[in-house]
Amino acid sequence: MIGLKPAAVRPPIDPGRTPLVAVAAAAFLVALKGAGAWITGSLALGSAALDSLIDLFVSGANFLVLRRSARPPDEDHAYGHGKFENLAALGQGIFLVGAAASLVVSGVRRLIDGGAPRETGWGMAVLAISMVVSVAVARTLAQAAERTGSPALKADSLHYATDLWVNGAALAALLVIRFTGWSAADPIVALVVAAYVFRTGAKLALEAMGDLSDRGLPEEDLRRVRSVVSSFAPEVAGMHDLKSRRSGGQRFIELHLEIPRATSFEDAHELMVKVLRAIESELPRSKVFVHGDPV
Repeated sequence: MIGLKPAAVRPPIDPGRTPLVAVAAAAFLVALKGAGAWITGSLALGSAALDSLIDLFVSGANFLVLRRSARPPDEDHAYGHGKFENLAALGQGIFLVGAAASLVVSGVRRLIDGGAPRETGWGMAVLAISMVVSVAVARTLAQAAERTGSPALKADSLHYATDLWVNGAALAALLVIRFTGWSAADPIVALVVAAYVFRTGAKLALEAMGDLSDRGLPEEDLRRVRSVVSSFAPEVAGMHDLKSRRSGGQRFIELHLEIPRATSFEDAHELMVKVLRAIESELPRSKVFVHGDPV
C-alpha cells in the first residue's frame, strides 16, 4: 500500500485580511440588527439578524480554514483533526434549526395576537446601513476570490450578495407597515426567512452527520478518480475496491490498481506513485492510498 504525503497543495489564501474583514462585518451586522430588532420589536428585522448570524458562522469557519491551517496529524489523531470541523458544523446546524423554530413560534404568535413594530424609521435605517455593508463586503470578497481563486471566498461573497434579498424583504415589510398599517407583513416576512434559515441549518447539520459517519465522497468525485486511473491504460489494467471518506476539508481515498504481472517491481511502484499524484492533483486536499495487485 502506497500512501505518500500529498504534494504541498495549499488552499489559496487572500494575501490581506479579507476573511477577517468578513468576520468583523458579520459580527457588526448581527449586533446592529439585533439592537434594531430589540428597539423596534420587528420580527422581520430579527430574522435578518439571524441570517447575519449564519454569515458570522460561515465567515468565522472560512477565517479559521484560510488563515489557520488545520493541525497536522499526531499520535492521537493519525488521520488529522478534520472531524472537529465537522463537529463544529453539526453544532452550528443544530443551533440554526433551533433559532429558526423559535422564530416560527414568534411569527405565528404575532399573526394570532396581532401587534406591530415600533420605531419603524429606526428599523429602516438599520436595514439600509446593513445593505450598504453587505454590498461592500460582497464586493471585497469577490475581488479577493478573483485574485486568489479561493472557492471559500467566492461562496462567502455569494452569501453576502444574497443577504440583500433578506434585508430588502425586511425593509419592504417595515415600509408596508409604515405607509399602510398592515402589521401582518412583519411576521410573514419573518416566517419566510425562518424557513430559509431552517433549510440552511438542516442542510449544514445533515452534511456534517454524513461526514462524521464516514459517508463516501460524491459520485462525481469518484468518477474523476476512475477517469484519472483509466488515463494510465494500458500500463494500468484496471482498479477495484475504491473506498473514500471525508474528514473536515480533507478527502481520503483508497484503491487497488490492477497492474500486469510482467511489470517489474520498480516500474509498478513508480506507476502507483504517478497515479497517486495524478489523483491528488485532480482532487485537491486529498490523501490517496494505492495498493498494487498483479493481474
